[in-house]
Amino acid sequence: IVFTAALLCICVAVQAQDNELCRRIHERCLSRVTRNGRTNDVSDIFNRWCHEQNRRWRPISRCELVQATCRLTAERCRILSCENVREALDR
Repeated sequence: IVFTAALLCICVAVQAQDNELCRRIHERCLSRVTRNGRTNDVSDIFNRWCHEQNRRWRPISRCELVQATCRLTAERCRILSCENVREALDR
């Protein structure tokens, strides 16, 4: 029981660090929107691909894609798909 509790505490601590990491990365991206733009080639291609999959797809910004990518890889260990990105941004 002690081992399970310790493992749970470690998982919660790692999750909190990942949340903070993704928040900082997103804030850094937002601080550079004026210089780097709202979108880039990667976000444009991703939005086109998702729109082809789902005509109701709402385009996302470069920083939203950065945030979703961080959440999916650091927090959830999930692949980058239109559905997963939308779920990551909606939480």
